[in-house]
Amino acid sequence: MNSKVAYDQEYFDALYALNQGDPWHYEQRWYEQRKRQICLAVLPRLQFDSAIEIGCSNGIFSQELAQRTATLMCLDANETAIQLARQRLHAYPHVQVLQRIVPDHLPQQKFQLIVVSEILYYLDPAALQQVLAWLHTALEPGGCILSCHWRAPIAGFSLNGEEVHRQLKAQLKYKHNLSVQDSDFLVDLWLNSAQSVAELEGLK
Repeated sequence: MNSKVAYDQEYFDALYALNQGDPWHYEQRWYEQRKRQICLAVLPRLQFDSAIEIGCSNGIFSQELAQRTATLMCLDANETAIQLARQRLHAYPHVQVLQRIVPDHLPQQKFQLIVVSEILYYLDPAALQQVLAWLHTALEPGGCILSCHWRAPIAGFSLNGEEVHRQLKAQLKYKHNLSVQDSDFLVDLWLNSAQSVAELEGLK
């Protein structure tokens, strides 16, 4: 199969036609629930003033992020995903759900929390570099970047989670705070701050 080099609408439309718009079984699988809990647990703050989730899918993780953010912007390129996310998040007036193709339509403002989870391996290498450049301009002082990706190859795409996280670690100029290397997925966290969680809370 040839590698995809741009957003493939038909590919994702076919995915979201499965399992009532939940092709990865986010709601049913303990694997997915556990992964979300790990991602939430490693965040260095209980609450964030502003956050963005790149690749929000149907909004299941977004709903948990919404409970820890004062404002949350959720982006996805797929129309079905956006409709499902809006339905799920309608009770959260501080959440904005926007249909946007990454990296072409990334916002210009800065955020205290940036979440890029299970999306970057769908980009071609040039688009990944654009996202990396954006990350260097979009993070507020004291903010953090959370990235989580499946480690196995993704059929038809040139990148995988291992390569994505290798490039993130090599190129992001922020402080690399922690790594979780599960057998199935990777989680990495970067801070735009020299302070640890203990220091932020006055323990050190």
